[in-house]
Amino acid sequence: MQGAYRRRYEARRAFSLLEISLVVVLIGLLTAGAAVALLGRAQSTKVRITKTTMNTLSGQIESYMAEGDGSPPATLQLLVDRQFIKASMLTDTWKQPFYFNPQGSGGRPYTLVSYGPDRQAGTMDDIDFWTMDMTSEE
Repeated sequence: MQGAYRRRYEARRAFSLLEISLVVVLIGLLTAGAAVALLGRAQSTKVRITKTTMNTLSGQIESYMAEGDGSPPATLQLLVDRQFIKASMLTDTWKQPFYFNPQGSGGRPYTLVSYGPDRQAGTMDDIDFWTMDMTSEE
């Protein structure tokens, strides 16, 4: 009788394959959920930082215009050369250069755009300085 009791006790000490599989699946689901939450937050943070950078760039473009003849610089690099901004401000958070056109359109003195996360011009995620909402993360 003692042998049967010992075998049952020893068999019960180990985890079954089903129990291990359930734990692995649960850990996977938790990890996937956390990854989705963090990636979404990272993207909105990048959008917010890009908008802030564009706002700063615009202020420096305005300063350049006030100190000069009232026209925007021919390129953003000119702002770096004249020490209005640092070279790191020439790109958005996706490491893409801002699109800048000193001619402007629609009565605006210049165009300043980030092509956003997809890095493609003319898509829904583009960030235009003149139409962006600083309070929105999109």
